[in-house]
Amino acid sequence: MKMKRLRNIPALLLALVLVAGLLPVQPASAAGEIYVNGQGGVLSVPIGSAYAVGGSGTGAVSGTYVMTADGLTTIEGGGSSNGSSERPGRDEVSPTPGHLSVTGSVTLPYSKVKVALYYDVGSRDSSLDHANLENAVGSGYRFGYYDSERSFVEVGCTTETAITMVMDTNTTIDSGYVIGCYHILLDGSYSSFGEAAAAASMYQEGFPAYYNGVYRVLVGKYESQKLAEVAIGQLGCGGTAFSASNRCVAVVRSSDGKMLFEFDCGSEYDLAVSPQSSNGKALTWFKNQKYYGDFVYRRNGGEQLTVINVLDIEDYVKGVIPYEMSASWPVEALKAQALCARTYVASHFGSYSSYGFDVTNDTYCQVYRGTLGANSSSDAAVDATAGQYILYNGSLISAMYCSSDGGATEDSENVTGSAVGYLRGKVDSFEAAAAGINGHSSWEYTISRSVIAQKANVHGFSIGEVQDVEISYSDTGNVIGLKFTDANGRTATFSGSSCYSFCVSYLGLDSISFEITENSDSITFTGSGWGHSLGMSQFGAYAMADTYGFTYDQIVNFYYTGITLAQGSYSN
Repeated sequence: MKMKRLRNIPALLLALVLVAGLLPVQPASAAGEIYVNGQGGVLSVPIGSAYAVGGSGTGAVSGTYVMTADGLTTIEGGGSSNGSSERPGRDEVSPTPGHLSVTGSVTLPYSKVKVALYYDVGSRDSSLDHANLENAVGSGYRFGYYDSERSFVEVGCTTETAITMVMDTNTTIDSGYVIGCYHILLDGSYSSFGEAAAAASMYQEGFPAYYNGVYRVLVGKYESQKLAEVAIGQLGCGGTAFSASNRCVAVVRSSDGKMLFEFDCGSEYDLAVSPQSSNGKALTWFKNQKYYGDFVYRRNGGEQLTVINVLDIEDYVKGVIPYEMSASWPVEALKAQALCARTYVASHFGSYSSYGFDVTNDTYCQVYRGTLGANSSSDAAVDATAGQYILYNGSLISAMYCSSDGGATEDSENVTGSAVGYLRGKVDSFEAAAAGINGHSSWEYTISRSVIAQKANVHGFSIGEVQDVEISYSDTGNVIGLKFTDANGRTATFSGSSCYSFCVSYLGLDSISFEITENSDSITFTGSGWGHSLGMSQFGAYAMADTYGFTYDQIVNFYYTGITLAQGSYSN
């Protein structure tokens, strides 16, 4: 039958085009002429290729209308989710993505990123009472702090190659020595580290310190004030028994615990340690990993040490690639990952500013483990895309990515609760080519009906054993709604982002790409994919590069909507 002509309806946005999926998907030749905007324009592409755009250029929003074969229809939540109990097919072939050139520029506030290696945030606590460093390339360290512009300010140094930073409480280090937090504070102050170090050398256990901009000299490391007072009399050195504030960090020689330096600038500055090298870039061992860059030791609220790696963004990206995507993967996939990792971290400067860092080194942000996993191929992928960033409407995107989208990505509002223009769901026919190496290309979980009810009731519902399940799918075939009903008709309903959270965090499913089979006393969830299904699929990127021969710019252009590429420069 011939499609109806769209009439001039006041509520209709002039920039609107028809949404794919709101009308029956059939070729224009079969449907007859398809008119848009009520202005006599004829849709020249298949209806399956059409989409809705608001007047500002963003995705269509609630309150936008289109005329379908069934009459006037409101597009809700961007028009991305059909809420249907029938799962849309995923047999369509994804279109070949176009190339992107680096056409823009973007200025970033910093060229260095602060990455928490060990930290205490909420229920996540991996902070340390002491932390070792050992030169891998180079010799010795500078002591100082980072100012507000992320510039290193030196206040001291050592030629020791293996040192340990210790919170200034009584702490036993790896070599078995106890580092006492009481010292003898000698009278007088000094104008430089060199003067303080020279004065400290007059005592066998003397060491320089930097307290709130002033150099002092101390002696010994005692476990109590009383022991320090006794030592004053024995040494005949004068001074007072002293212990610094709960922000203080001591530096000792790892082999025998000899005090080398102490730093306490309260909450204004944190101790920074910069490995030095006269032969190439310094490289440092820490916790059986090698790292570029400097290290900052922070005692948030006077607690244990938060250890932060401060390094160049490109070196950081080299430490992400082999842990988020195997360094042996195709180079174009590695380049795409480099572009995402670089853009992600640059868009998250200051995300944990109250804790003193930008990002964490784990899956709460993106995995970073230093240099050991990298190889020449992964490093080359970073170098080939150096300084390139992904923009949307002129701003950096939060380049979210997942391991596997299971055949389709999803609109952000159905996962995070917030609609983001560049995170639009689309069917991904490419990823299937990587099924042979993707351990999550298919999965199955069976959960008892009573357990599902228990998990639903955690969210404030009060249902008995689940008797019936209703499932709703988005236009790309991901689950965006679940309704559970018990024998008494009581229900528990989850939709959008709450559905995602329930599926992944409470039911423990790998993704929201699944179907269900109802058994007598249980429900089987059969699906594919692993992760939040937003942005780039890593296994999809592998397949696009390896099987289809796409380049990195085509890969990111497929997974992120409406983006451009830009070359970055740095204010500092």
